[in-house]
Amino acid sequence: MISNGSEPVVNSPLELSVLHALSAINIMVCSELIGLFGIAANVANMINFRRQGFKDGVNVTLFALSFCDLGALVAHQFSNMCMCPWIRETQLFMLKSHLFTIGFYLNGYFVRVSGWLTSFITFERCLCVVWPLKVKRVITPRTATLVNLAIVLLLSLYLFPPYYIMNLNWVVLPGGNQTILAIVFKSNRETIMAVYYFIADQFIPYSTILVLLLCTTITVSKLKSKLVWRQSTTLVAANKTSTATLKERKVVAMLINISIIFIICLLPQSTLGAAVGLERELKLNGKYFNVLLMCYSFTSLLETINCSVSIFVYYTMSTKYRQEFWEIIRPVILWKNSVFRLLRSETLMTLRSMRFIRQCIQW
Repeated sequence: MISNGSEPVVNSPLELSVLHALSAINIMVCSELIGLFGIAANVANMINFRRQGFKDGVNVTLFALSFCDLGALVAHQFSNMCMCPWIRETQLFMLKSHLFTIGFYLNGYFVRVSGWLTSFITFERCLCVVWPLKVKRVITPRTATLVNLAIVLLLSLYLFPPYYIMNLNWVVLPGGNQTILAIVFKSNRETIMAVYYFIADQFIPYSTILVLLLCTTITVSKLKSKLVWRQSTTLVAANKTSTATLKERKVVAMLINISIIFIICLLPQSTLGAAVGLERELKLNGKYFNVLLMCYSFTSLLETINCSVSIFVYYTMSTKYRQEFWEIIRPVILWKNSVFRLLRSETLMTLRSMRFIRQCIQW
């Protein structure tokens, strides 16, 4: 564990043990297990949307969103492994804390791209509800692809400042018998990162949440007003809801679910990042670093959950997704059943052979 400043906040060995145990459980157990599930789930999402086709711009963006969630989870798993106490520095080519730093910013990049893609989907659906005829001619699959690429390229600037201030250099490990790569920061690190924290950890996340809330609010209110108008102008009985109305309700429910999941899971990490930018003692070797480590273990777990649970939203809200999901799963189930039947038949044959041999010996 990295030592802190001269006045550590946690003085009791028992409190330190509890803090480190909580961090280890969140990062090395819960986050790893959920992350592995999320990786498989996002691969399934990508296959599903690819099978549905890209004739709809929403499918294009959902495919890109699943890809970014997959990238975020892979980078997060890598960062978690760098914090594993059972991996020694001598087994790696670079200091574990410095490898963690590289993976941390890569994970942050994918998370922010996912946030903007989520906002773009919400914005697109908001426009489709407000101006349905005009928007369908403008936002085509080609337009959605170009917007997704623009978001990916624009937010790649997120990686430039932290990687720019890093230089790699060889250092000698304690004991003097092995050299290893380490990051040496440039002298203007504090100046650059002060601006960087404001843009990356405050402006980007909070603007994403603001766009998401505004578009969701407008969409929900517009759909409700249309629903009231339709019910007042049609002669359909109240218990006979039209198919269009059911689809609109599913859209509202999906938007609400996406908004709640995103805000709950991403806002704590953004707040923690802003706190790191404002309080120097929360940084590496600061006297509040232990507190930061414990908070990070919880916020990173929430990020992992956010990138992993989208499969439940899609499966619950989309009939077409469910159909494609079972089309993908069916061959696996059939293969599993055939293997089970084969093993069962082989086991029965083996038991019969053993019984026959036993009878021959007794005879």
